[in-house]
Amino acid sequence: MRKVSIFILLGLVIIGLGGFIYHEILVSPSKKVMTYSDDLYLIVEEQEAEDGSVLFSEDILYLSLSSIEYFIDKDIFYDDAEETLIITDKSRVIRYKLNSDKGSMNNKEFLISNPIREFNDKVYIPVDIILKNYDVDINYFEETNAVVLDYKNIEYLKGEIIGDDAVLRTDLDIKSPIISNNLPTGTIINVYGEYENWYKVRSIDGVPGFIEKKYLKINYVKDMFKVELPIEDTSDYGKEKISLTWDYTYRKVQNTDNIKPIQGVNIISPTWFSVIDTDGNIQDKGSTDYVKKYRDLGYEIWPLINNSFDPDLTHELLYKSSTREKLINEILEVYKEYGFQGINIDFENVHLKTKDLLTQFVRELYPLFKESGLSVSMDVTGMSTSENWSLSYDRERLSKAVDYMILMAYDQHWASSPVAGSVAEYTWVEKSILGVSEYIPNDKLVLAVPFYTRLWIEKDGKLSSQALSMETANKFIDENNIELMWDTKALQYYGEIEKDNELYRIWLEDSESLAAKVSLVHKYDLAGIASWRKGFETDNIWSSLDKSLN
Repeated sequence: MRKVSIFILLGLVIIGLGGFIYHEILVSPSKKVMTYSDDLYLIVEEQEAEDGSVLFSEDILYLSLSSIEYFIDKDIFYDDAEETLIITDKSRVIRYKLNSDKGSMNNKEFLISNPIREFNDKVYIPVDIILKNYDVDINYFEETNAVVLDYKNIEYLKGEIIGDDAVLRTDLDIKSPIISNNLPTGTIINVYGEYENWYKVRSIDGVPGFIEKKYLKINYVKDMFKVELPIEDTSDYGKEKISLTWDYTYRKVQNTDNIKPIQGVNIISPTWFSVIDTDGNIQDKGSTDYVKKYRDLGYEIWPLINNSFDPDLTHELLYKSSTREKLINEILEVYKEYGFQGINIDFENVHLKTKDLLTQFVRELYPLFKESGLSVSMDVTGMSTSENWSLSYDRERLSKAVDYMILMAYDQHWASSPVAGSVAEYTWVEKSILGVSEYIPNDKLVLAVPFYTRLWIEKDGKLSSQALSMETANKFIDENNIELMWDTKALQYYGEIEKDNELYRIWLEDSESLAAKVSLVHKYDLAGIASWRKGFETDNIWSSLDKSLN
């Protein structure tokens, strides 16, 4: 079944503080229904929807929330606890409260004529709200009691009736029952499928069925019964690759004397912000002097905000639409006050039950940040079976709600890993890219690489590790005269030494290992790179990365 979620408005009416578009349903003037009716049925293209998908009440046509979600917008969101319907797209967050004559768009309130209602314990949306927000046509046919929905961004193949005795039947058989004989010569109808001697069509009064080919003149295009109209591609194919580096901050920034140009980098992401409680309070470690200095040097600043890596806190914050809205507004206010150019969302360790709420949070955040001219990026892990660290990301839907997804392609072997190994060997990084590429477009995917390595210590059968910066790792290698060898699988240098009954092993991250990983940006035409983190690199890394990337 065809599903669309393209939001194109149909005519402009300014209501209160919000701008909206109004389009009336095409209803027969003789239709005067003043009470609830359950005799209607909904046809989407040529398919009949489930019972209860459509109804009239007090002369207003309603479609069920479930039918909208199935046929039009799988991302439409209803908060049962707060009885709030939320529609989002790239530029708008629209909220409708059940039985309320007020709505809001991007926090601006407006009046509505027909509220969303509840009938038989199901939520229904009035047709005028549907037509304001979605690129569809909806028609009611009194003769057949059919409500017909078509997608305006689809060009359907059409046929012309050429026989006076043309009829519409229930099946591909001239003995099957006749549905309709209201098919006068010259009538133009939509064609949805072709069979040996038949076409699947829909009559002018909304009834789907089958007609013999001899009764239909059609401009036939092979395998082309409906064509999605092209959307203008506004991508900037020649734009510069992203080179973002995270600037880890332990405490509130006091000293900015060490700020200087960083070769090849165009975005700085200081780790300044954390959501710290269920009231949505935000820990702030920022500095306006820091912002000014980096801006004067020509850098964009996309500070990171995290969820304190607390799954219970995250669920509590995102569970209700009102708390999501409050949190988003507070984050936006902070980011606007500092004058940032973007945001980096780093919500990790999230319950699987919070997955859809996290997606909805990002969908609601994005339009407000874009309205303020800020870019939106989000960090995700590679594919794994871990519920809290991987399965809780709906990467496909999230990628549609942000400008960039940053793949944290490190910690292949993490601090407490049961086996020693590389932080990010080349083959594993490539596999991680391929894993998420099924869900994230390559031109939105940023590859994050590590500036750290792990020193593995094995003693008496027990394994432990230490995270080392590049300089510290090199110092350990030099002091212990470790002979390095090139690991052709990991594409990095490996070394080991045994002393004091302990085995030390290290897979080194350096300019050569990073150059190999950055080559994957070009191999898969990714959006760029990110690096964790500034301060862990040696002096030659920035020039090497710049050369590899550009």
